[in-house]
Amino acid sequence: MKSKIIAIVLPTLLGVLAVIGLLILFNLIVCNGDGFNSPDNGFFTLIVPVTTIIAMIIQCVLTLPLWKKIKSKKRVLGMTIIQLTGLLCLMSGLAFGLVFWERSFGIMELILLSLSGIISFSVYWSVNLITLNLLDKQMVDKHFRVICNN
Repeated sequence: MKSKIIAIVLPTLLGVLAVIGLLILFNLIVCNGDGFNSPDNGFFTLIVPVTTIIAMIIQCVLTLPLWKKIKSKKRVLGMTIIQLTGLLCLMSGLAFGLVFWERSFGIMELILLSLSGIISFSVYWSVNLITLNLLDKQMVDKHFRVICNN
């Protein structure tokens, strides 16, 4: 049970923190840090906690069962983990762009939002899946040591 809680919480938090770090870096480079001074800056107080909770639910309900299936079969829906993750990031990023697009800003805004969504989802899922892989290796090593010591 403890390992399942760790597999839900740790990859999710590391993925969200990686995306936040990327957004902070982008803000510092592109906006010279002025992006955090806007009056509608509810991002850190509202969006991040809600997103983290949703990500943990997705981790528990979808990601961990798919992860077990991928580990055993190496393919899900005929795709490898890289193909499935790439397709998921592409679709999620495009959906992100459509949801947050303000038509009055034009098609370039849609393209930039979609691109930033694809990059953010790619960073999140890469960190998440690498963390899951490292956790699995650690668990295998731990069980191997227990077996060898007995």
